[in-house]
Amino acid sequence: MAETAQVKVLDTGGQYCHLIARKVRELGVSSEVVRSDVPAASLHGSRALIISGGPSSVYDAGSPTVDPGIFALGVPVLGICYGQQLMAQALGGVVTPGHKGEYGLALLTHAPDAGTLLEGTAGQKQIWMSHRDVVSRVPAGFSVTAETSTCAIAAMEDDARRLFGIQFHPEVVHTTAGRRILSNFLFTISGCQTDWEPRQRIELIEQQIRDTVRGRNVFFFVSGGVDSTVAFTLCVRALGAHRVQGVYVDTGLMRAGETDMVRAMFTSLEHDAVSVENAQAEFVGALARAHEPEQKRQIIGEAFVAVQDRIIRQRHLLDGHWILGQGTIYPDTIESGGT
Repeated sequence: MAETAQVKVLDTGGQYCHLIARKVRELGVSSEVVRSDVPAASLHGSRALIISGGPSSVYDAGSPTVDPGIFALGVPVLGICYGQQLMAQALGGVVTPGHKGEYGLALLTHAPDAGTLLEGTAGQKQIWMSHRDVVSRVPAGFSVTAETSTCAIAAMEDDARRLFGIQFHPEVVHTTAGRRILSNFLFTISGCQTDWEPRQRIELIEQQIRDTVRGRNVFFFVSGGVDSTVAFTLCVRALGAHRVQGVYVDTGLMRAGETDMVRAMFTSLEHDAVSVENAQAEFVGALARAHEPEQKRQIIGEAFVAVQDRIIRQRHLLDGHWILGQGTIYPDTIESGGT
């Protein structure tokens, strides 16, 4: 089981970026989403790189870019949609506005010997397109391997350098051979190994928690939702219940019976270190004269901060022996407005 993801997905702001990473993991290969402009030197050790699609045009100022050095690493690269266009432009090809954009289903056509990426797929297949710009001339060393009725370069490759570009989206269910195409890229082309099994990740995550926390304890504000509950449970497993505490703040604004449901859930998980803080009077009192939704939102946010600060002081959690645990989910770690 690798601690460093084999596949790096370079995020150019496309709506399917995290879907690409998920589809890679569904094939049993570890993947991680990173910024598109990450330095090439930091990608050494990766088995494969995938440049995601995105809504920008490569010839517009300020559009997402990649370090051209990634194409000289000797690591296989797959450019999807905007990623294909970035690859073509960086290596001397030409990208131009298409005569007609493609949005939705299209029919991809390629010869039986179109190359390793499309190997084992039908000569005609349904794909999903979402683009207007097109690669109008491939870079030196590339060959065109597939087309649609309105996109003459729907797929291109430089097999010697293991560089591949496709204008369509293999990660979406509408592309009928998408899973096989990704599998070809990961295993046949890149030589990836299966190293991603969610159950096997638990031990690694628990060790990462122990390495981060060291001799301190962890305190959570839990909501009863998936994110904070999973994070809290992992910390209990890694450190022991005596080193983890949690508080659920009852604001009086939840659904009927929700506090009892949350309390019962943590009890069923044998998490006795979670207590309920009754703050109904503070929240309801603060909202008594508020009428506008935006005003209410601000009041609730400020009340949460005040209650949390009070709990932290009362429990002496600033004495250096405690750190705050938070159920941050994976997409929150990506600093991109597009995803």
